[in-house]
Amino acid sequence: MAEVGGQNVIEELLEAYPEKARKERKKHFEINDIEKISTGKCSIKSNVKSRPGVMTVRGCAYAGSKGVVWGPIKDMVHISHGPVGCGQYSWGTRRNYSNGILGVNNFVSMQVTSDFQERDIVFGGDKKLEKVCREIKEMFPLAKGITIQSECPIGLIG
Repeated sequence: MAEVGGQNVIEELLEAYPEKARKERKKHFEINDIEKISTGKCSIKSNVKSRPGVMTVRGCAYAGSKGVVWGPIKDMVHISHGPVGCGQYSWGTRRNYSNGILGVNNFVSMQVTSDFQERDIVFGGDKKLEKVCREIKEMFPLAKGITIQSECPIGLIG
């Protein structure tokens, strides 16, 4: 009975899309079934590109850098260079956790951003980034180093 109710929810969600998009998106929905899960026969197509216009759990190159590459390294301060929203999104969805004393030997749970604004995007933010680096060095002398991850707007404007 739960599967029938779940199928109705899926159909209701898909009604909002045009026919072509509905057909593609339908591949990304399936009702959880203990047998499918335990046998590994789930038919959801997850290793395909996301369709534009939908927020997904997949991230951009910056999110990969922040979470996968540098995320597990706890003794360095990681700067998100760009608008605060990108940094907050990647920090909020981070999948790595670490132990230690915050600000002494563990900086992972801090979200440090250069907080780019519109004028920074237009006129450049190199001075702002330099200021953030100096502040970090002063505030966290025990940090082993600083990493800088450029968020997408920075990469797009060069």
